[in-house]
Amino acid sequence: MNNNLFEQAKNDDILSKELISFLLESMEYSRLSFINDAVDILKVLKIRIERGDKITDAVSLETYTMKGFKAFVKEHFSEYIYNQVFTPLKKDEKIYFSLEPCEGGYELVLSDKDSKVYKWISSLNEKFSLVYMIATKVVYIKNIKTKTYSPFISENGKYCRYDETVGKILEINA
Repeated sequence: MNNNLFEQAKNDDILSKELISFLLESMEYSRLSFINDAVDILKVLKIRIERGDKITDAVSLETYTMKGFKAFVKEHFSEYIYNQVFTPLKKDEKIYFSLEPCEGGYELVLSDKDSKVYKWISSLNEKFSLVYMIATKVVYIKNIKTKTYSPFISENGKYCRYDETVGKILEINA
């Protein structure tokens, strides 16, 4: 996130078109980093409005009351973002993310609760199966009875990945 935009949210009484555009564009991405940036800025604005600051939107020219700000967030942002800004997360409420490869690693991306994380390779016996994490291809041993996962480690002490094209489990040489 551009620190100037965060500073603007903290200090300025008029929210620039650039800041409003950044917030609205963040909804086009499901990446956790964009979502967190939008939530952080919206929380700062909420706190400022709660303490009585008069904050005006340069696009709509509306000076926000808490009611108007809540309506703005509800109309333009996801339910997840709205709840992050205005509702404390309940212990039983879960938000699901999946891993997507990116330059230098993996990003957490919002997903639905039904998206698969692991893919089955084969059953070893009644108690254990071999599975791999879809995003990383790293192989795990799944204990079917306890529903726990342990990394599959080779006899050389290395993690392994599954190569679907050849149907083999290969050591990761890192």
